[in-house]
Amino acid sequence: MPLDDLGLRALLQLEGELTDQSLEHFIDLVCRRYGLSNIAYVCPSFRGYSLTNPFITLTYSKEWVEHYRTQEYMFIDPAWTIAARSLLPIDWARLPRTDKKVQRIFGEATDAGVGQQGLTIPVRGPINGLWGIFVANSHDGDAEWSNRRYELIRDLVLVANYVHQRAYELHVEERPVDLNAITRREIEALEWTADGKSVEDIAVLMRISAVTVKAHLDSARHKLAALNRVHAVTKAIRAGLIR
Repeated sequence: MPLDDLGLRALLQLEGELTDQSLEHFIDLVCRRYGLSNIAYVCPSFRGYSLTNPFITLTYSKEWVEHYRTQEYMFIDPAWTIAARSLLPIDWARLPRTDKKVQRIFGEATDAGVGQQGLTIPVRGPINGLWGIFVANSHDGDAEWSNRRYELIRDLVLVANYVHQRAYELHVEERPVDLNAITRREIEALEWTADGKSVEDIAVLMRISAVTVKAHLDSARHKLAALNRVHAVTKAIRAGLIR
C-alpha cells in the first residue's frame, strides 16, 4: 500500500497534535496499513537519552522491551549494532547469526511475537550526531517477504525519516516557517497535489512544464521544512495556505 494512501488526516493529526501518544498512534497506523507485526523507532541521541535508555515509540509488548533492556541485547543484536554504523536499510535475513548469543536473541524475539522477518532503517540528521533506527517486523513467510520487501523499503524509508523528524521536533524548538516566502504558484502546485493530481496533470493544469512543477513543489517543500511532498501538503494545510 503506497505511503500516500495512509491519508492526510493521520498526518495532519500528527502535525497538529504532536505528542508521544500521537506519534505512537501514527506508528500503529503504519503497522496496520502495511500488515506488519511490529514497528519500533529508537533514538539514543536526543538530549537526556542514551544507548541504554533511548527515546522509544513502538508496538512491541512491554515484556519484550523490558527483557531486551535487562539482557542489554542492544550491545550484541546485529539488527542494532550494524544499523548504528550503516546508512542503508538492512534486511534481517542477511544478518550474521552464527554467534549463539545472536541466535538466542532472534529465537526469543520470535517467541515474543516480534515477527520472523525484519527490516532496520537507520535515520540521521537533521543535525550532526543525531541518529536513530526504525524497525519493521512481519510474520510473512520467506516467499511473501521477498515479494514485498522492495515495496516496504521504498515506503518505510520515507516513514522512518518522517517519524525521526517529528520525534526530533518533540525535543527541540521547531524552526519557524516564513509563509510569505512561499509564492502563489508554489501554493497552487501544492493545492493540486493535495487533490491527488500527478506532476504531469499539474503541468497541464498550470500550463507549465513538469520540470517547473517539480521545481515549485521542491521549493515549497524546502520553505516549509518538510521531508517530502506529502509532508509539505500537510504543513501547508495546517498553516492555512491551502484547504
